[in-house]
Amino acid sequence: MRLSKVIITGFRSIQKTEEVILDPKINILIGANDHGKTNILYAIRCLNEDSPITEDDRNWDLPSTDAVKVQWHFKVDQDFLDKYPQNEQEVGKEEAEKGLDEEKASDLPTTEPATEETPHEITYFATNSDCELIFYREGVGETSKVRVLNTPIKISIEKETELLELRPRVEIFEAPKTNLVDRVNLAQLITPEFEFMQGIFMLAGLWENRETVFFESDKTSKLLNEASDKLTKILNDKWNQGKNLTWKLIHVGTNGDHIEIKIQDPSVKGQYTRPSLRSSGFQTYFLISMIILARTQNNKGKFIYLFDEPGTYLHPHAQLDLQRSFELIADDTQLIYTTHSLFLISKNYPNRNKVISKTDEGTKIDQKPFLKNWKSVRDSLGILLSNNFLIAEKTLLTEGPSDVIYILSAIKQMKALQKVDIDLNDLSIVDAGSPDNYIAMAKLMLLEGREIVALLDGDKSGDDTEKKLKKVCEKELKDKKFQIYKLPKDKSTEDIFTNQNSLRESIKATAEYLIKEEVRKLKEGVTTDQEIKKIKTTSGKTLGKLIDEITAAMFTDEEKLSKLSISLDYEDRVATSQPELPKETQTSVETLRTLLQLRGEKSAEKSVFEVVSNSE
Repeated sequence: MRLSKVIITGFRSIQKTEEVILDPKINILIGANDHGKTNILYAIRCLNEDSPITEDDRNWDLPSTDAVKVQWHFKVDQDFLDKYPQNEQEVGKEEAEKGLDEEKASDLPTTEPATEETPHEITYFATNSDCELIFYREGVGETSKVRVLNTPIKISIEKETELLELRPRVEIFEAPKTNLVDRVNLAQLITPEFEFMQGIFMLAGLWENRETVFFESDKTSKLLNEASDKLTKILNDKWNQGKNLTWKLIHVGTNGDHIEIKIQDPSVKGQYTRPSLRSSGFQTYFLISMIILARTQNNKGKFIYLFDEPGTYLHPHAQLDLQRSFELIADDTQLIYTTHSLFLISKNYPNRNKVISKTDEGTKIDQKPFLKNWKSVRDSLGILLSNNFLIAEKTLLTEGPSDVIYILSAIKQMKALQKVDIDLNDLSIVDAGSPDNYIAMAKLMLLEGREIVALLDGDKSGDDTEKKLKKVCEKELKDKKFQIYKLPKDKSTEDIFTNQNSLRESIKATAEYLIKEEVRKLKEGVTTDQEIKKIKTTSGKTLGKLIDEITAAMFTDEEKLSKLSISLDYEDRVATSQPELPKETQTSVETLRTLLQLRGEKSAEKSVFEVVSNSE
């Protein structure tokens, strides 16, 4: 079961009833400090029997007659439906009648007159049509217990205890306040304080040999060496802040009864260091990674993990690494985390992001802030639009803003159809504003040390820009810091990255809106339908150029339609319909992926959360 919704009333900073709709895998609560993000996590944690709602949790402005209340809505799976079939009511009646018959059969003959008995009446939970099992907790103190409120099918209230046992355990992870422990013996290894080392042993393939490996011999030393090599490969794939680290597991203590982790860092010549002596960011990343790995493997599918600011102490690159690792374990375990960092916000799945804000009426939750733009998250974090191009490592430079929209729409559609695996958190598409600004924008970003791929149309304008770039950026092209990808002859982004039927509909909608608002007027004898039919791929001219020429000729002022306006309509139009894209789209996207060296959502390498079996 996955948590699909939480409804919170009167809990801490949440005064009025707030509903949090949740993604079955990952959810991100975004907002500035002191806006109530953490309070939502603690409300969710009250699902645990040992996490009661206390008097301190009661909202200070909640009327005395109102109760604090939290509801948890779980989407049930097929296992649940198989366990509690639709004929639960009939089964219950049969069991009750059977029990009564057995009771009668065991009774001794009596001299009293026989009386007619009726089967025990069964009471059921209220049902819902959303296929949800709903729990709730109301009030404060020890008397406030988690109860079953609602079920997806008729289930007897006598089974409440059984249903309550289906709850997953909710765990909150906060930024580590102590150093990680990187030395352990066998007795310590199985205790909660040494979960970091448990994760290390699991990842290195030592967990199954833990009973024998804590004694130094030729055999166990060989096991540690093999485990060290495996650990080095996997962890260096995921920690982008130091690809040349060597992880080493060694025996220490009496007869090797302890195992210690050491790290060789080329920047610290002549000696090994220990993880506990590394930076706070290093410790935070690997503590979170290893502890989750240990808990996930020990209790697979039985946890909801909550993270309060997991990016604390982490460099932006490490935050992106952590986000990819989260993506992998979310196949088995649901995650919810808070952040005010751009590098922990999902660009792949905008619907996972929830903006949390502070108002005069308490904490408020914006469920769908990204359907049109990212303004709400920028406002909540105090970010300027001009900062956005700094948040991704890989940069694709295009001529105009419409190019950005068409390319991103195509990539998102291909991702949804599983035709390409690209982590959009890696990618920043920057438009120069116009072809005239292209050279200046390229030089500006190169001066900042960014690696860039320049996308050019296959027309005269693209040819001219390519010549200038080769002259101005000669050194960067030679050093592979700058690459040029020119579309095929007579092709523009409109030719390659759009569905032309949908594009024509967007052109028509844009034109008709301007006509209706009396901003534009068609020439006499011209209709939008007849002119827009002429817009299609043709030899000798790009589709982008053709759109400019035809739309300009339609109106009395002979001014072309805004490409940005057309692209914005197109973006909305194809977001749900997903029309077929040209064959060239796949080729061009794969080429860009290779040039930009874009990784997949879960990365091509093994995750820090992925256990490698001993047989590998």
